[in-house]
Amino acid sequence: MEQPLLVLLLPERLERFDLEQPVRDLLQAQGVVAVDPSRLPLHRMIETVAARAAMGQARRMKLPGRPAAVAIMHPHQLFLAGALLARHPGSELWYGQPPEEEEVNSVLDEQAAERAALTMTREQLLAIAPLRMAELGIPTGPRSGRAG
Repeated sequence: MEQPLLVLLLPERLERFDLEQPVRDLLQAQGVVAVDPSRLPLHRMIETVAARAAMGQARRMKLPGRPAAVAIMHPHQLFLAGALLARHPGSELWYGQPPEEEEVNSVLDEQAAERAALTMTREQLLAIAPLRMAELGIPTGPRSGRAG
């Protein structure tokens, strides 16, 4: 049986993300992987083209287990998250909404909020993630035997 995972889709490279430290703390858990943003701006494409491109990206992704949850931190990540959820039925979507002052596509924001099992601020999502991970059987213990 494949290890259940939390897949964090990062809105920007971790080094530039304003919540870098909470993400790094979460990445210490065995069952968490982070995915840097795509070079393809899916949110700027026609929806059908974006969905098709996201399916290709999801198919090529090499994950060390089966996603039990996919977390997004910006609504423009919904295409890739949706493709991962389609490839892994039963997985949950978690939506950490960006700050109110950040400009977002309101349609994608509404779709993400409607589809998500959890919707809250990014900070709240990262704080409660270990609790929900434990409920889903995602390993929350520290990684062993790896240099970090």
